[in-house]
Amino acid sequence: MATECELKYLNPDLEAVREALARRGAEPCGVVFEENLVLDDAGRTLKKRGMLLRLRRGGGATLLTVKLPASRTEVCKVCSEHETTVSNLNETLAAMEALGYTPVFVYEKLRETWRLMDCVVCLDQLPFGECVEIEGQEKALRACATALGLDGVVTSKENYHALNQAWRRARGLPEDENFVFVEPERSRLQALAATSAGHPS
Repeated sequence: MATECELKYLNPDLEAVREALARRGAEPCGVVFEENLVLDDAGRTLKKRGMLLRLRRGGGATLLTVKLPASRTEVCKVCSEHETTVSNLNETLAAMEALGYTPVFVYEKLRETWRLMDCVVCLDQLPFGECVEIEGQEKALRACATALGLDGVVTSKENYHALNQAWRRARGLPEDENFVFVEPERSRLQALAATSAGHPS
């Protein structure tokens, strides 16, 4: 079981962050277009318990993740999770459905990952905006954010599901838990990830 301490920086200048990462000798870990299926039972009992069951496909791999209820410190969100690679998405999905867990919503993002100062830094592009997510110990997380020029950027301890819902409410849009790209943007981002495969930026 892994434990994450993470904080999101909302609507940053991704190009400026990317340049800061390169200047500081950060290790690039590649770009992946992610497709995520969130599963729950008919009563949404996992959501009510603050848990997440997810199948994620991207970068040639499929991951099954269970996130346990999160806590929040003054600095970040702390979340423990179980995660493993699965060999067959369809068979895993069928197994989950046999147990009563079916897809309740889907979301996509383009994620560019770097490592710096004992932290994982993710530059994320989502249908509703851009974000930098930093994972690491609290002290290292703060230092990493300062090194990347993020101290003045608005932060959030919410997950992307909650941020999407807030974004839709602020614009008077109908409720929709899904957030996926539309064409031609989806194909453009998939091509960007495919081009970057094996050639970390």
